[in-house]
Amino acid sequence: MTDIKVSFGWNSYQTCSAQQCSNASILEQGVSYWQDSNIIISLFFYVAVAGAYDISLLSTEVQRSAELQVTIPTISYRYFAKFNTDSLNLSLGTIQIKYPGYYQVNFQGTNSLVNRKTGYYPQLNSLILSGSQNQNAIYFVNDSFSSYYGRRGPSCHFTYNLESKTNIQQFFNEVTVPKYWDAVGTYAMAIGFDYGYFGMQVNSESERKILFSVWSPQSTDDPSQISADNTVILVSKGNNTVINSFGGEGSGGQSYLVYPWVAGVSYQFKLVGQPSTNGYSVFSAYFKDPTKSQDYILIASWKRPKTQSYLSGLYSFIENFNPEKGHISRKAYFNHQKAIDYRNKEVKVLSAYFTYDVTADKKQRFDYDGGVDNVKGFYLRNCGFFNKTNVQYGDTFIKNK
Repeated sequence: MTDIKVSFGWNSYQTCSAQQCSNASILEQGVSYWQDSNIIISLFFYVAVAGAYDISLLSTEVQRSAELQVTIPTISYRYFAKFNTDSLNLSLGTIQIKYPGYYQVNFQGTNSLVNRKTGYYPQLNSLILSGSQNQNAIYFVNDSFSSYYGRRGPSCHFTYNLESKTNIQQFFNEVTVPKYWDAVGTYAMAIGFDYGYFGMQVNSESERKILFSVWSPQSTDDPSQISADNTVILVSKGNNTVINSFGGEGSGGQSYLVYPWVAGVSYQFKLVGQPSTNGYSVFSAYFKDPTKSQDYILIASWKRPKTQSYLSGLYSFIENFNPEKGHISRKAYFNHQKAIDYRNKEVKVLSAYFTYDVTADKKQRFDYDGGVDNVKGFYLRNCGFFNKTNVQYGDTFIKNK
């Protein structure tokens, strides 16, 4: 028999809303400092092999006697776990899993008299599943992987196949995030290219942005280390565009417009790129809100040094950049792609092929999807622990017009 230990620090989220409860602390060590009975901690894992599993809860600190309600909604499982100060490993019985897929286990303090004493609820460290002979029966974000990227969830991408890749000067894309699929942390990246990326973000409950960034040719995550001859230079910007440098994932020039874009509306993006003088190339990003105007507005125009290039490596992606929100699904449609070369001749966009990041590649998360809708366009979906789809890395999709 194999004991499979699913760590809370890599695989759990607080799933009640901020209006209902205070916050627990979810760190790599586990879940701690929670005493509000409205808090729900949800742990997620993927079961590849159906069967009966004995489950137990491992804690490293129990300050006081307490009761936790443990539920697995999809299999109608409910258990009251009674912790005493000397019970760090508590059996929760046996669960029968009939179908492979993602399972969510919820933990919530009860309102019993024993729980009204002072102190925090027991620290949640690991859920242990026993009973399988197969070491690959359960998949989850394991301790050897990044808890930050694992809890963020997988990113997935479409790379566009063009009839010709030579001297593409302009690229157009339309992005629609459907209603109710715009969780905080969403980045629907409309036009990525070899030297930067351009799209729209949900930064908080009250702020959204249209973001355009261009990488420096110098390889560093620290923008203060970029030499003068490797610095991306601002050429021009829109009236309300904010200009910054950025780091942490390479470094370069960042520009963004705080803009209240709305889920369900199809926004249009235009990127222009071409060689300039003195070894620079100029890349300019434009955005259109069809509910406000039929004209594009400039976000920013940047000069990238040591570069003589038109647009290349054109792609789109969807990601979640907030690790506390990796349990919520996102979706975006990408439609009406158009490419124009330096002679002002339209170049056909033939197809899009699907890829994903290391989180999916290492089988840490399976909640990713991509495909095509002949009306709405190519679509990408990620996060939310939905059951694994049939899309494969490298699958190619063609939109029938």
